Amino acid sequence: MKAIRISLISSFGFALLFGLPSLLFYFGDWKRILIVTLFGVFTGFVAAPEIEPKAFKTAWLVQLIGGLFSGGIIGWLFLSSPEKIGVSIVCGGIVGWLAPFWVKHVQIP
Repeated sequence: MKAIRISLISSFGFALLFGLPSLLFYFGDWKRILIVTLFGVFTGFVAAPEIEPKAFKTAWLVQLIGGLFSGGIIGWLFLSSPEKIGVSIVCGGIVGWLAPFWVKHVQIP
């Protein structure tokens, strides 16, 4: 239960940190705001196991699933063909699986 709470708080926090500046500076460009906010949600969801590692038993699985979903959502947002959405899902899964290596280098805007 603690892991879910940490994931939600982290996702919401990163979504605000990424989406709010985009909302302020690009008001009216809703697709851009949605993509930037979803990137914030993805970053927060993937960063949650790195923020509080003791709360997650299988952190790599949480990060992998987060990557798969984010890849699928990004592929769907760009209205790609099913094959391209599938490749996007696989690429997102790889990015999620490799998250322990790159999350520590993400700078918050």
